[in-house]
Amino acid sequence: MKMARWNPGRTVRATAWAAAAILGLAALDCGGAATNYYTSAVTRQEECCDRLADAAARESCRAQIRRVDSEAAANTDVNQQTFRCVDRYFECDPATGRATRDSAQAQLDCLNDLGSN
Repeated sequence: MKMARWNPGRTVRATAWAAAAILGLAALDCGGAATNYYTSAVTRQEECCDRLADAAARESCRAQIRRVDSEAAANTDVNQQTFRCVDRYFECDPATGRATRDSAQAQLDCLNDLGSN
């Protein structure tokens, strides 16, 4: 039976690779980049509108979605907090292309809670 010789260089490389793999997995678990709640909320609302069969109703629905004028404005803390409420609680009512009544109430409650913090 042949005994394997200890090789310090190989051990260090294996340890470095293992550490890199663990750090990489930890970064993925943290979610990486922050969510843009404005973009996510608007996209979810647009997708809800797009479920409407009537083209005019779809366009009207999309036109009523609240939007900001610039990307810089969309990324402000206050807008991200506001649209986080929309994104978190939005549920589509496919009959109207808009938020369900319960969803709209949950969004409003979330927004009201922002004011009290």
